[in-house]
Amino acid sequence: MISNNDILSGVEEVTLWWINQRQQKLVRELSGSMSLNPFLVPFLYDYHDLESLDDFVELVLASHLMIGHNTGFGKLIDEKILPGVFKTIKLDKAYRENNGILINSAFNEIDHLVTNSEGNIELLSLKAGKWTIQLAMAMNLNRSFSEILRFYGTEYQKIIVGVYYGNREALTDKYDILRGINRGANHNVTDITSNVEVLAGHEFWTWLGRGNDQTQEMVLRGILKAVQSADIRKSNRELMNNFKRVVGESFDETLGQNDDERWQRLLKAINS
Repeated sequence: MISNNDILSGVEEVTLWWINQRQQKLVRELSGSMSLNPFLVPFLYDYHDLESLDDFVELVLASHLMIGHNTGFGKLIDEKILPGVFKTIKLDKAYRENNGILINSAFNEIDHLVTNSEGNIELLSLKAGKWTIQLAMAMNLNRSFSEILRFYGTEYQKIIVGVYYGNREALTDKYDILRGINRGANHNVTDITSNVEVLAGHEFWTWLGRGNDQTQEMVLRGILKAVQSADIRKSNRELMNNFKRVVGESFDETLGQNDDERWQRLLKAINS
């Protein structure tokens, strides 16, 4: 079992590093110029009931940065928290090339090797949430997992599909299909339910913590401590306010005006 203190301190350390990386990204983003789609802007103003230039800039920045936040957080979990805190082995290119059978393409969908609480190695395919996989991916996972179990079953007998937020009841039927369970339509999949298990949310984190039932709470607490330590709210607000002033100098006479001619001027300002 991995202790609460090890989880808490480890997650805080790598999350603080990640927050600093995101902060540097924000500074780079705000040092450039905003790229606007002049055909979409009038719709955004009405759809989101925007009333000012500040509202618009915040919407565009948030939507743009959110993509990076989600992608970056997934990498934080996959590349830092799991190997650094929970002592998994990340199956990156270098590790696979130096470890025989793992170079086989069947292992492309395996992200980590995890030594469980009984000392046995289990394979982990890491997913974010309920919508992470669609039908084609579910069927591909079933084929890959079936091949691993058929040809390398003596070395690896258990595959875990770990979903780090959500819960089992909320998952789509694609998580059944990857195990070879058909619901409704008859897909060409192999029944591998005895060797492949899907763990979501609390179940996944408890398994990852080698039986520690408080694992997910400790992970969140470590993230919260890192957020508090980073103390970036004031500095980010100043950066965004400065950026709004820059955008305002360029587009204040065109953005947000309920006037066809002014929207036309915005189009010419951007496209000419």
